[in-house]
Amino acid sequence: MPPYDELWPAEHAPKVPLQLLDRKFSQQFHLEQARAFVWGQQPTLANFHPSHLKERTEELNYVLRLARIHARGRQYLLHGEMLAPPEVDTPAAEFEMSRLSIYAGQQDGLTQFRKTFPLVLAAAWRAPNRSIAIAIASISDHSLRPSVRFDAVAGGLPERGGIYRIDGAGRKRIGRFRGKDLILKPDLAPLDACLLELKPD
Repeated sequence: MPPYDELWPAEHAPKVPLQLLDRKFSQQFHLEQARAFVWGQQPTLANFHPSHLKERTEELNYVLRLARIHARGRQYLLHGEMLAPPEVDTPAAEFEMSRLSIYAGQQDGLTQFRKTFPLVLAAAWRAPNRSIAIAIASISDHSLRPSVRFDAVAGGLPERGGIYRIDGAGRKRIGRFRGKDLILKPDLAPLDACLLELKPD
């Protein structure tokens, strides 16, 4: 902090630019990265410095995990069509959130507040070949097993097929689906993410 561009007028330049935010805002960072991932955005960072790999190891590992999954699931997240979101039954938690204006109001400095968010985010994507993947990202420090409900028929799938998990380790078959109202219960490690791919037989 604060966000800063060297092309801004010198009188608005911070005395010490690009200081790291307090670690208490790490959950907010995870939330913003998870939200971007399930919405299909390429994971990105601005103002990255190699020192962050040691100073913010957990946060950088999360970004890299999401980037690897995004790379393996581009037929969905880049070339696919976003569908109506699945229903996710997951715990929620209250986080410390920061607010810092990028272009205006720098003189006011950082303000903070608390807000409650679900610990697992999800979105559904249909690839050009008509298969579907549910993008799932956890922002919890604990293992979770959320319940993800998805209408396969409304998504254009037949009533049976295979379920595959795509994550940082690769792609593997984990089961089958049958019926039009699917309930998926992925096992998620702390700060985990994956694509649950639904492919017709």
